[in-house]
Amino acid sequence: MIDCVFLMLVYFMTTSSLEKSEADLPFPAGRPGLASDPLPQIDEQRLAIDAAGTVLWNGSRFDMLDGSGLSPLRQRLAAFEQTCRSAGSEASLQILPDRDAPHQALVSTLDAVSLTGIEQVHLP
Repeated sequence: MIDCVFLMLVYFMTTSSLEKSEADLPFPAGRPGLASDPLPQIDEQRLAIDAAGTVLWNGSRFDMLDGSGLSPLRQRLAAFEQTCRSAGSEASLQILPDRDAPHQALVSTLDAVSLTGIEQVHLP
């Protein structure tokens, strides 16, 4: 009887295969909802510049080519910077210009940002 048990033990040990543990499995990155996605930050905002030279920020539109949007954008950026400073964090902007956006719109946007004291500005 013991011989049969040992033979079965040797048989199952040699024929079975071990499965990968969950720690060894590759973790797919870049899909929404996974832990690898960074959490959105309140102190980081994105400004988009479209092909017409308009800055789009949280549903607001600022026309940068004719200069009418420069002052309102500067005021909103200053308020954003003040809010971040009072919260104890550093304001950060990501400016996303369209491929066909006029260069003057980007320059005017950067001028408005520099006047508010925001130092963390990222361009793709």
